Amino acid sequence: MRAIIKEQDTVVVRDIEQPRVQSADDVVICVKIAGLCRTDVFMADGLIQGKDTVILGHEFAGVVAEAGADANGLTAGERVTVMPVMPCGECGFCNAGAKDSCQNTTMLGIHHDGAFAEYIRVPANTVYRLPDNLSFTQGAYSEPVAAALSVMKAGISPQQRGFIYGSNRFAQLILRIMQSYGFNNVVIHDPQAEKLEDNVYDFAIETLATTQAMEKIFRAVRPRGTVVIRSRKHEPVGIVFDVAVKKELTLQAVNYGPFDEAIALMADGRIKVDDLLGSVYALEEFSAVFAASKKGESSKVFFKPESGPCAE
Repeated sequence: MRAIIKEQDTVVVRDIEQPRVQSADDVVICVKIAGLCRTDVFMADGLIQGKDTVILGHEFAGVVAEAGADANGLTAGERVTVMPVMPCGECGFCNAGAKDSCQNTTMLGIHHDGAFAEYIRVPANTVYRLPDNLSFTQGAYSEPVAAALSVMKAGISPQQRGFIYGSNRFAQLILRIMQSYGFNNVVIHDPQAEKLEDNVYDFAIETLATTQAMEKIFRAVRPRGTVVIRSRKHEPVGIVFDVAVKKELTLQAVNYGPFDEAIALMADGRIKVDDLLGSVYALEEFSAVFAASKKGESSKVFFKPESGPCAE
């Protein structure tokens, strides 16, 4: 099968052996489509530490090709998507049912072979059936929706006034999710546009973490307000301690929301995402697509196999 592979300091497309079921809970999925994420680009550029040799990609949907005997009843032909972040299943958080907070997670496309390939093997407990009314492309967008859904864990309420810092696709997704939960007094702030007023908002959600951004956010939030941190920065970001302390601000970092709820938000029509979904490319076009993504993309781009059973 064809796959986009990170090997030491280079990324290539080449033929490798197709994965097969090895354990009773294994599921092999024929990848119909896979979305490109900044994490994939960071991996390609060596900014994230992972396996020396690994297939990239973690946002995807497809069809079950083969399933083990203990794979939660999954059978060949079922349409599925996958939560790519894998909790350890053994820590206190996992045992308490709070797998979103597991600190020992591993991830597809970083620690395990990912989805920029014709087939992928994953544990059954990461697989979610895709509702019939969702396309494969929408199903592949479940992971970004789950990431955006995490802001609902921040202890903020619909009665409060807030803003989302960052004029980007992720900010748009967060806004739509919040509106679906009754947050009607939330706006997106474009850092290149108007100036933020000081001491106006009950909460802020950052999607673009820089030292300058955090200073603006801290000053815009009222005393005893909440700043929700969502970005995954790979370099240090400074914060204005004197402002945070004087205002007694709450800093709440969030990770992921429930994956099944993310799927349901789209399937039930509570959020629309089609306008956030963009072009589809062949695996062989990865180099140009990766380069373009570094300049910013207004919509999510995807890869899909151009030949073989998964392309049908």
